Amino acid sequence: MALLPLAAIGQERIMVIADPHVLAQSLVEPGEAFDELMNGQRKMLDLSEQAWLALMDTALKYKPELVLVPGDLTKDGELESHAIVVQSLRQLHEAGIQTLVIPGNHDIGGKAYSYKGDQKTPVETLTDEQWGTTYPWVYEGAVAKDKGSHSYAAEPMEGLTVLGIDGSHNDAGTGELSEETLAFLLAQADSAVAKRNTVIAMSHWQILEHFDQQGTLESACRFKRADDLRDSLMAHGVHLVLTGHFHVNGITTYHASSALDADSLVEITTGSPITYPCPYRWLTLSEDRTAVRVETDDLASLDTIPDMHTYSREWMYEHAMNMIPQMTLRVWRKAENNKDKVEKAIGKTATDLLWQCFPETDSAKIALVQKHLGSTVVELYLLHSDANEPEYPQADSLAQEVYRGMEAMIHEMTDEKMNNIIYQSLQKTIILIAHEMIEEPVQSMVEDVTQWVWQDIADRTDDLRLTLKINTRQADQAVETIREEGTSENRKMIQDGTLIIRNNERKYDVSGRAIQ
Repeated sequence: MALLPLAAIGQERIMVIADPHVLAQSLVEPGEAFDELMNGQRKMLDLSEQAWLALMDTALKYKPELVLVPGDLTKDGELESHAIVVQSLRQLHEAGIQTLVIPGNHDIGGKAYSYKGDQKTPVETLTDEQWGTTYPWVYEGAVAKDKGSHSYAAEPMEGLTVLGIDGSHNDAGTGELSEETLAFLLAQADSAVAKRNTVIAMSHWQILEHFDQQGTLESACRFKRADDLRDSLMAHGVHLVLTGHFHVNGITTYHASSALDADSLVEITTGSPITYPCPYRWLTLSEDRTAVRVETDDLASLDTIPDMHTYSREWMYEHAMNMIPQMTLRVWRKAENNKDKVEKAIGKTATDLLWQCFPETDSAKIALVQKHLGSTVVELYLLHSDANEPEYPQADSLAQEVYRGMEAMIHEMTDEKMNNIIYQSLQKTIILIAHEMIEEPVQSMVEDVTQWVWQDIADRTDDLRLTLKINTRQADQAVETIREEGTSENRKMIQDGTLIIRNNERKYDVSGRAIQ
């Protein structure tokens, strides 16, 4: 993708709202139960209904052609929360604004509660069977619906196909597609390309990494077999995907190779309106659907909060600090469960010695991390939430503080044993390994550069405002022979210089006309 002059952009706009996590206020009353919920996570759930309705008012005011919500519409799939979302989306429809949604990992089934006083009481949640009847207009207006999932293909605007990718199986936290659903999606992409439509895919889970080694820090953000999905989508003419789930704004571009005309996939991830800095996005398509302008806005205020930017940042800092204990123990458990991998790196004797250095109690582990890394890690997370990290002067210094804090933590664990020459060597080794583990993701984050390891090119993309040309496959390029791609049932061919789609032994030309 490349930058284009604004004059190339048309007037039709798409509004993207990701991860609103609406929790109906009818399920909440002040008290111990709700306080406990709020202290343990980063989402401003007490403002979720108010924030959602404010965004609906924004849509009604500016009247985009289309509103897209890539999952986690509700806190945990509560029927009352879905009812609020449905009612407001119907109001948009009455005003002539189309809407498309796809489920996330918080929308169907699972455990949900009301929080009133000191009582946390189970409430009814939306079932998998109820999703389609709760959001019927999505599927009634679709050109195709997958039989085995809530995936679909829609044509809400002329020249545009939206692929809704549902990866919400089993509420496992990680998105996953069956082979049948993937085949359905690729067939629909082929059909869209045959019509010369531009395809935008929408999914809850990410397909690309937005900083190097993102999966080592948060493995549930991407689809299972995400690289295979990425390559399949590109091969079938999908070059732009909208995602959420991570609650941080990010735009990253994957290039299949360093060639100028190589296939690419751009992923636009939108943060949550109830997580600092409370963003949502606007996409404006060019009239020929070959380019898109991306703009990012934040909720400036709510009826009860005059300055959402300051309020949400302070709220995030406080609650992220409160989350350090549980995050510390989760990371520590992960390290302890991978002792065998450490042994392969430094040997069994050194690993046993290292394990003897670990704090004995959970409280001691938490105190150690809070002392040396707590506030720095939170500030780094806030910087990442702001996006375009190199624009901020503190970016590099925060990275250096992380490294110094990590070394100080290792020293505190091992210094008292330094009279033993084995420990002296061990300490140096552990510091080197720790740097190798964290420098790549931290530097990628603060420099806002994704380096696809096997390529000789790196990507730095403006995360908030830019104009992009969509890398569309040329349907009319001249070739001397037939070239085929895909499965035996669904193939793309270029024959006599014309792209032909073959779907289940039937052929279609680029206009969608059946060829005998």
